[in-house]
Amino acid sequence: MLELPIKPLWFQSGGKMKLSLNIFLLVFTAYLYAGDKPYQLPITRHGVTHTMIAYNFWSGEYPKPVIHVQSGIQSNWHKMMGYASLRRMDKRKKCTIRSGIYHPWSKDKISLINYYSIVPRVSYLVQNNTTINGQKFKKGDRLENEIYLAEGSCSYTLNGKKARFETYCIDEDTHFKKINYPSHPSEQWLYLNCKEGYNVFVQDRDLLTQPNVNLGQISEYGKVTEK
Repeated sequence: MLELPIKPLWFQSGGKMKLSLNIFLLVFTAYLYAGDKPYQLPITRHGVTHTMIAYNFWSGEYPKPVIHVQSGIQSNWHKMMGYASLRRMDKRKKCTIRSGIYHPWSKDKISLINYYSIVPRVSYLVQNNTTINGQKFKKGDRLENEIYLAEGSCSYTLNGKKARFETYCIDEDTHFKKINYPSHPSEQWLYLNCKEGYNVFVQDRDLLTQPNVNLGQISEYGKVTEK
């Protein structure tokens, strides 16, 4: 059973902002890979619990890293180590997965179930009445739970509502004051189906340190390959 729920991810347009082709493709990719609206998730690292925002895709114009899991000498399977839970990272488990390219743009038939990003809670308080991209904000409004999409575009919730809207990424100025600061850096995870019959989570950089796993490369927008 998945530790994190799977539901469609929907974004509402903010004003008259037109998405570039890259952002359109990115959001389309998010629909394919994301199975849930962003939500709060407590994680414990080094004995400290942080409330983060979790969602099931990797953000950015060119999501990184590209992970190449190499084949074994006599098979297309590879042995690695993961975790039973990404919330605590306290139970390591052996896992045999299919070789191939692990990345949101990969078309390989691999052992992937889902991609997850966990980002800090970053929110802003509106200091003065203002409008951005056709969206009006009143003094005292809260733009909450920032998620970076691509090309300087972010999504937010407004005043605790569930629906999200897109606009350029906010920064502190005379109109906006940051009220939630990062308490823990962002993390990217993969959720994998093991040949042994169970599932594990593995952090992207953890998988890259394991034997016979190398960096792949982005050869062009939307396409990833081995190096």
